[in-house]
Amino acid sequence: MTRTDSKERYLAAKRTVDDRALDRAVLEELEPLLESSSSVVEIGAGIGTMLQRLAEWDLLPDRLTYTLVDVDADAIGTVRKRLPAWAREQGYTVASERPIRLERDGQVVTIETVVADATVYLETADPDLLIGAAVLDLFEPGETEALFDRIPDGCHCYFPITFDGGTTFQPTVFPAFDDHVVERYHEDMHRREEPGDPHAGRHLLARAATDHTLRAAGASDWVVCADGAEYPADEGYFLHYIVDTVSRALADDPAVDDDRLETWTERRHEQIERGELVYVAHQLDVLLTV
Repeated sequence: MTRTDSKERYLAAKRTVDDRALDRAVLEELEPLLESSSSVVEIGAGIGTMLQRLAEWDLLPDRLTYTLVDVDADAIGTVRKRLPAWAREQGYTVASERPIRLERDGQVVTIETVVADATVYLETADPDLLIGAAVLDLFEPGETEALFDRIPDGCHCYFPITFDGGTTFQPTVFPAFDDHVVERYHEDMHRREEPGDPHAGRHLLARAATDHTLRAAGASDWVVCADGAEYPADEGYFLHYIVDTVSRALADDPAVDDDRLETWTERRHEQIERGELVYVAHQLDVLLTV
C-alpha cells in the first residue's frame, strides 16, 4: 500500500532538497546569462518551483518573459493557481493573471504557462535560455537528440538535477536485496512504457563537451537525512514518495520477489517515520551553450 498520492505535494516538498543540492559554482556561471536574457523557457516545469527559487534568490532580470512548459496539465493548473498568491507574498504586484504579470521595484516578469511536449514546443520557440531541471533522465537518448535538434543556435541551456545512476538507501534492510532493488529500479528506467536514461547526467556532460560549449558542471546530489527524529520541511513526505515510486516501478518486475519487495517497502516507510532513513541520489548540473 502506498502512503503518497499527491504529485504536487511531492514537487513542493522537493524544493528544499533541490535548494541544498544545486551546485553553486554552476549557478554563479548562470547568473550573467540569466541577467542578459529576455526570454526563458523551462521544460518539465512542474509546479513552478524553479521560477520561484530564481525570483526569491534575486536572480531574475528587470525585464523577462518566463514560459513554463509541461505535458502535465494538472501541474500547469497548479502553477496558475499558486503563483499569484506566492508573488504577492514576495512583494510583487500581480498586474494580470493570464498571462501572469508580476511587477516590483521596476522589475516586470511575464509568466506564460503552456501544456505541451517540450520537443514539439521548441519547434517554434526561440528562447535565450532553456532550463530543464530533473527532466533529461525521463528522455531516452533518441528523444534527447531530438530535443537538442530543436534548440536554437546560441541558446544557453541550464540542466540542473540531472540523474546519473546513483541511488542509496540506508540503513540496510536486506543486504543483497537492497542492492537488487536499486539495480532493478535503474533498469526499469529502460524497460518502462516510456523509457528514460538512468545515466542522463554523464551523457549530457559528454554531449556538452563534444557537441556544444560547456560552460560549467558540478554535482548536485540529493542528500536527505533527519535532524534528530525530524526531517526538514516536508522532506519526510518526499522520502515516502520516493520509496513508493521505487515500489510501484518494481511491482510487475518478474526479477523481483513480490513479498520481499512489500516487506522492503514497509521497512523503508517505518524508517522514515522514525527519522532513520538516509537517501542519496547522484545528479549533475550542466550549463552549456548550443
